[in-house]
Amino acid sequence: MSMKRFTLYLLRWQLSTPILWLVVRNLGVGVWSTVIANLIGGSIFFWVDKFIFTSKAVEMWHFKEKGICDNCGRETELWRLVLAPNYDKRNSQPKFFCMECSKQRTDSLRQKGIKIRGKSR
Repeated sequence: MSMKRFTLYLLRWQLSTPILWLVVRNLGVGVWSTVIANLIGGSIFFWVDKFIFTSKAVEMWHFKEKGICDNCGRETELWRLVLAPNYDKRNSQPKFFCMECSKQRTDSLRQKGIKIRGKSR
């Protein structure tokens, strides 16, 4: 999970605090009040979570601490761009690249008009 996606998720959790507080305040403190508050929050934030975890507006990268680059064969840490605006490789055969090959790949995707922010060292 990217740091941006994780930050959005943490902010989403903070948005559920007022709902929990209102329900527990009005129904009293107890297990059933908390259950009701969580059901209400879940009904609302299901859609927010769905956006956070499936939106193409936020990039998704996969990372391996150690492996063989599918391009140059070097053994090192590997990167794979999975999702970006106008780019979706969630259902394709995964290909992981070392930092240098990943940079070459993302640079070529940028030249094709795909907006990629991360991993361009």
